[in-house]
Amino acid sequence: MQTVTSGTVQTRFGAVVDIAKGGTPVTITQYGRPTLMLFAYKEGEELLRMRHAAEQENWNKERMRHITPEASALTDEQMNDLVHELRP
Repeated sequence: MQTVTSGTVQTRFGAVVDIAKGGTPVTITQYGRPTLMLFAYKEGEELLRMRHAAEQENWNKERMRHITPEASALTDEQMNDLVHELRP
């Protein structure tokens, strides 16, 4: 990983982009603090996909936390039957 200042990005944007496109993430600092990261598009897509998968997994775990052992033992067909029974 490479770190550059926001001033460097302003004056040497093309060079910084080339670094990121080459596969090396670039951390951009402002006033000495990390503020942004720049990386290749494909890497960003993969990171977003992984984040979405983790959020989905957490959502599923939270949802399953409320399901009783009896309910989790039901088959899809049994659940369908119950839903149809409850519909007006």
